[in-house]
Amino acid sequence: MLFVKERLSSWIQAAIILVVGILCIVAGAAIGNNDPEAAKNTIDAMSVVIGIVLIVVGSLSLILSVLVAVLAKKGFAAVAAPGAILVALGASILVWKYFYNFIDILIKVVPFLLIALGVIVLADAIFTYILALKAKEGKKALLGLVVGCLVAVAAIVLGALCIGTEPVIKYGAQLIVFGIVVCLVACFQIILTFVKLPSAVVVVSKKEEE
Repeated sequence: MLFVKERLSSWIQAAIILVVGILCIVAGAAIGNNDPEAAKNTIDAMSVVIGIVLIVVGSLSLILSVLVAVLAKKGFAAVAAPGAILVALGASILVWKYFYNFIDILIKVVPFLLIALGVIVLADAIFTYILALKAKEGKKALLGLVVGCLVAVAAIVLGALCIGTEPVIKYGAQLIVFGIVVCLVACFQIILTFVKLPSAVVVVSKKEEE
C-alpha cells in the first residue's frame, strides 16, 4: 500500500502525459489523412482532458488549503490562491479549448531550436578538434569530431525539413513524432517508479607524502 501511495501522483501525471501523446498521434494521423473534423475533435479532446484535470487538482488543493487554514484559525486567501488559479485556468481551457495552441507553438519552435543547436554542436566539434590537433592528439579526437558532425548535420537537416509553409516533413508527421516522444517520456516516467537509476559515486583518494 505504501508503494502505491508514494508513486500514485507520478502514475497519474504519467497517465495524463500518455493520453496527451496518444491524442497528438491521432490528431497528426487525422491531419495527414485530410480529415479536419477528426483532427478538430481530437484537438478539442486534449483541452477537455487537461481542463478537467486542472479543475479537479485545483479544487482538491483549494478545499484542503481552506480546511487547514480554518482549523488553524488563520486567513486562507494566500494558501487558497494557487488552487483557485488552477481551477480558473482549467475552466478557461475547458471553455475555450486552447491547450493545443501550446503544442502548436512548441512544434513550430522546435525546428529552429534543432538548427541552432546543430550549428553550435558543429562549431564546438570543429573547435575541439582544432585544439586536439594543436596538442598533437588529432587521432584521439577524430571519433568525437565525426560523431559531433553527424549529430549536428542530422539536427540541422531535420530542422530545415520541418520549416516553411509547405515543409518536406508535413505538419501531421511532425505532430505524430511529437506524440511518440511524449508517450515515451510518459512510459519512462512510469518505469522510473519501479526501477531506481544507478547513482554516481565519487571516490576521493588522498596521498600522504613522506
